[in-house]
Amino acid sequence: MNLVRLAVKGIDRLNEMVGYVTALSLLGLVGLVCYEVFLRYVVKAPTTWGNEMISFIFAGYVMLGGGVTLLNRDHVAMDIIYSRWSKRTQAIVDVVTSGFMLLFCWVMFQQTAIMAIEAFETGQRANSDWGPLLFPVMLSLPIGSGLLLLQAIARVVRDLYMATTGTPLLPDDGTASTHEVQP
Repeated sequence: MNLVRLAVKGIDRLNEMVGYVTALSLLGLVGLVCYEVFLRYVVKAPTTWGNEMISFIFAGYVMLGGGVTLLNRDHVAMDIIYSRWSKRTQAIVDVVTSGFMLLFCWVMFQQTAIMAIEAFETGQRANSDWGPLLFPVMLSLPIGSGLLLLQAIARVVRDLYMATTGTPLLPDDGTASTHEVQP
Protein backbone atom coordinates (compact mmCIF):
# COMPACT_ATOMS: atom_id res chain seq x y z
CA MET A 1 0.00 0.00 0.00
CA ASN A 2 2.94 2.32 0.61
CA LEU A 3 3.96 1.92 -3.03
CA VAL A 4 0.44 2.90 -4.14
CA ARG A 5 0.52 5.97 -1.90
CA LEU A 6 3.95 6.90 -3.26
CA ALA A 7 2.73 6.53 -6.86
CA VAL A 8 -0.36 8.68 -6.19
CA LYS A 9 1.79 11.34 -4.50
CA GLY A 10 4.22 11.24 -7.44
CA ILE A 11 1.43 11.76 -9.96
CA ASP A 12 0.06 14.60 -7.85
CA ARG A 13 3.46 16.31 -7.63
CA LEU A 14 4.11 15.90 -11.35
CA ASN A 15 0.79 17.53 -12.20
CA GLU A 16 1.36 20.27 -9.62
CA MET A 17 4.76 21.09 -11.16
CA VAL A 18 3.43 21.05 -14.73
CA GLY A 19 0.47 23.16 -13.61
CA TYR A 20 2.78 25.67 -11.92
CA VAL A 21 5.04 26.01 -14.98
CA THR A 22 1.99 26.23 -17.24
CA ALA A 23 0.48 28.96 -15.07
CA LEU A 24 3.74 30.91 -15.19
CA SER A 25 3.80 30.57 -18.97
CA LEU A 26 0.48 32.35 -19.02
CA LEU A 27 2.40 35.54 -18.20
CA GLY A 28 4.22 35.17 -21.51
CA LEU A 29 0.90 34.68 -23.25
CA VAL A 30 -0.46 37.88 -21.69
CA GLY A 31 2.66 39.72 -22.85
CA LEU A 32 2.25 38.36 -26.36
CA VAL A 33 -1.40 39.40 -26.48
CA CYS A 34 -0.50 42.92 -25.29
CA TYR A 35 2.28 43.11 -27.88
CA GLU A 36 -0.06 42.01 -30.68
CA VAL A 37 -2.81 44.42 -29.59
CA PHE A 38 -0.29 47.29 -29.45
CA LEU A 39 1.01 46.51 -32.93
CA ARG A 40 -2.45 46.03 -34.39
CA TYR A 41 -4.24 49.08 -32.95
CA VAL A 42 -1.51 51.60 -32.12
CA VAL A 43 1.15 50.99 -34.76
CA LYS A 44 -1.41 49.68 -37.29
CA ALA A 45 1.01 46.92 -38.28
CA PRO A 46 -0.05 43.55 -36.86
CA THR A 47 2.26 40.57 -37.08
CA THR A 48 1.49 37.68 -39.43
CA TRP A 49 2.16 35.19 -36.66
CA GLY A 50 0.73 36.76 -33.49
CA ASN A 51 -2.84 35.47 -33.43
CA GLU A 52 -1.80 32.00 -34.50
CA MET A 53 0.94 31.81 -31.87
CA ILE A 54 -1.51 32.98 -29.20
CA SER A 55 -3.93 30.20 -30.20
CA PHE A 56 -1.15 27.60 -30.13
CA ILE A 57 0.07 28.64 -26.69
CA PHE A 58 -3.47 28.72 -25.34
CA ALA A 59 -4.16 25.20 -26.66
CA GLY A 60 -1.06 23.95 -24.85
CA TYR A 61 -2.07 25.83 -21.73
CA VAL A 62 -5.51 24.21 -21.69
CA MET A 63 -4.19 20.70 -22.31
CA LEU A 64 -1.29 20.87 -19.87
CA GLY A 65 -3.54 22.27 -17.13
CA GLY A 66 -6.04 19.39 -17.23
CA GLY A 67 -4.21 17.14 -14.77
CA VAL A 68 -3.78 19.76 -12.08
CA THR A 69 -7.38 20.86 -12.59
CA LEU A 70 -8.54 17.29 -11.93
CA LEU A 71 -6.19 17.04 -8.95
CA ASN A 72 -7.81 20.08 -7.38
CA ARG A 73 -11.29 19.00 -8.51
CA ASP A 74 -11.77 22.32 -10.24
CA HIS A 75 -13.57 21.06 -13.34
CA VAL A 76 -17.12 22.33 -13.73
CA ALA A 77 -19.52 20.11 -11.81
CA MET A 78 -23.19 20.10 -10.98
CA ASP A 79 -23.02 18.82 -7.44
CA ILE A 80 -26.34 19.89 -5.93
CA ILE A 81 -27.00 16.33 -4.70
CA TYR A 82 -23.42 15.03 -4.76
CA SER A 83 -22.13 17.60 -2.26
CA ARG A 84 -24.70 16.47 0.32
CA TRP A 85 -23.43 12.88 0.31
CA SER A 86 -20.74 11.56 2.64
CA LYS A 87 -17.19 11.35 1.29
CA ARG A 88 -17.52 7.57 1.14
CA THR A 89 -20.75 7.71 -0.90
CA GLN A 90 -19.16 10.27 -3.22
CA ALA A 91 -16.20 7.92 -3.68
CA ILE A 92 -18.49 4.98 -4.49
CA VAL A 93 -20.36 7.02 -7.12
CA ASP A 94 -17.04 8.25 -8.53
CA VAL A 95 -15.73 4.67 -8.81
CA VAL A 96 -18.91 3.55 -10.58
CA THR A 97 -18.64 6.39 -13.12
CA SER A 98 -14.85 6.38 -13.44
CA GLY A 99 -14.88 4.05 -16.43
CA PHE A 100 -16.28 6.84 -18.59
CA MET A 101 -13.54 9.23 -17.47
CA LEU A 102 -10.77 6.70 -18.01
CA LEU A 103 -12.09 5.73 -21.43
CA PHE A 104 -12.33 9.38 -22.48
CA CYS A 105 -8.80 10.13 -21.24
CA TRP A 106 -7.36 7.03 -22.95
CA VAL A 107 -9.02 7.75 -26.30
CA MET A 108 -7.95 11.39 -26.14
CA PHE A 109 -4.36 10.35 -25.33
CA GLN A 110 -4.29 7.76 -28.10
CA GLN A 111 -5.76 10.02 -30.77
CA THR A 112 -3.65 13.06 -29.91
CA ALA A 113 -0.52 10.90 -29.89
CA ILE A 114 -1.39 9.72 -33.41
CA MET A 115 -1.89 13.34 -34.50
CA ALA A 116 1.44 14.46 -32.97
CA ILE A 117 3.39 11.58 -34.54
CA GLU A 118 1.79 12.24 -37.92
CA ALA A 119 2.60 15.97 -37.67
CA PHE A 120 6.22 15.11 -36.86
CA GLU A 121 6.65 12.47 -39.56
CA THR A 122 5.08 14.54 -42.33
CA GLY A 123 6.48 17.92 -41.28
CA GLN A 124 2.92 19.21 -41.18
CA ARG A 125 2.62 23.00 -41.22
CA ALA A 126 -0.22 25.37 -40.47
CA ASN A 127 -2.06 26.61 -43.54
CA SER A 128 -1.27 30.29 -43.07
CA ASP A 129 1.14 32.96 -44.31
CA TRP A 130 3.43 32.19 -41.40
CA GLY A 131 3.15 28.40 -41.86
CA PRO A 132 4.83 27.14 -38.67
CA LEU A 133 5.49 23.46 -38.02
CA LEU A 134 2.59 21.97 -36.07
CA PHE A 135 4.55 19.27 -34.25
CA PRO A 136 5.51 21.43 -31.23
CA VAL A 137 1.87 22.40 -30.70
CA MET A 138 0.61 18.90 -31.33
CA LEU A 139 3.10 17.50 -28.81
CA SER A 140 1.36 19.33 -25.96
CA LEU A 141 -1.86 17.44 -26.71
CA PRO A 142 -0.74 13.87 -25.85
CA ILE A 143 1.42 15.14 -23.00
CA GLY A 144 -1.55 16.96 -21.50
CA SER A 145 -3.86 14.02 -22.17
CA GLY A 146 -1.34 11.65 -20.60
CA LEU A 147 -1.08 13.82 -17.49
CA LEU A 148 -4.87 13.94 -17.27
CA LEU A 149 -5.05 10.15 -17.66
CA LEU A 150 -2.45 9.63 -14.91
CA GLN A 151 -4.35 11.96 -12.59
CA ALA A 152 -7.61 10.17 -13.41
CA ILE A 153 -5.99 6.88 -12.42
CA ALA A 154 -4.75 8.45 -9.18
CA ARG A 155 -8.29 9.76 -8.57
CA VAL A 156 -9.77 6.27 -9.07
CA VAL A 157 -7.21 4.76 -6.69
CA ARG A 158 -8.13 7.38 -4.07
CA ASP A 159 -11.83 6.77 -4.60
CA LEU A 160 -11.47 2.98 -4.41
CA TYR A 161 -9.58 3.29 -1.15
CA MET A 162 -12.17 5.67 0.32
CA ALA A 163 -15.06 3.50 -0.92
CA THR A 164 -13.64 0.32 0.63
CA THR A 165 -12.15 1.68 3.87
CA GLY A 166 -14.05 4.89 4.55
CA THR A 167 -10.76 6.75 5.08
CA PRO A 168 -8.65 8.87 2.74
CA LEU A 169 -5.69 7.21 1.01
CA LEU A 170 -3.39 10.03 2.07
CA PRO A 171 -3.72 11.70 5.47
CA ASP A 172 -3.04 15.11 3.96
CA ASP A 173 -5.29 14.42 0.99
CA GLY A 174 -6.06 18.00 0.00
CA THR A 175 -7.41 17.10 -3.42
CA ALA A 176 -10.84 18.56 -2.80
CA SER A 177 -11.26 21.95 -4.33
CA THR A 178 -10.64 24.92 -2.08
CA HIS A 179 -13.50 26.58 -3.91
CA GLU A 180 -16.22 24.23 -2.71
CA VAL A 181 -19.32 25.74 -1.19
CA GLN A 182 -20.55 23.78 1.79
CA PRO A 183 -24.32 23.50 2.33
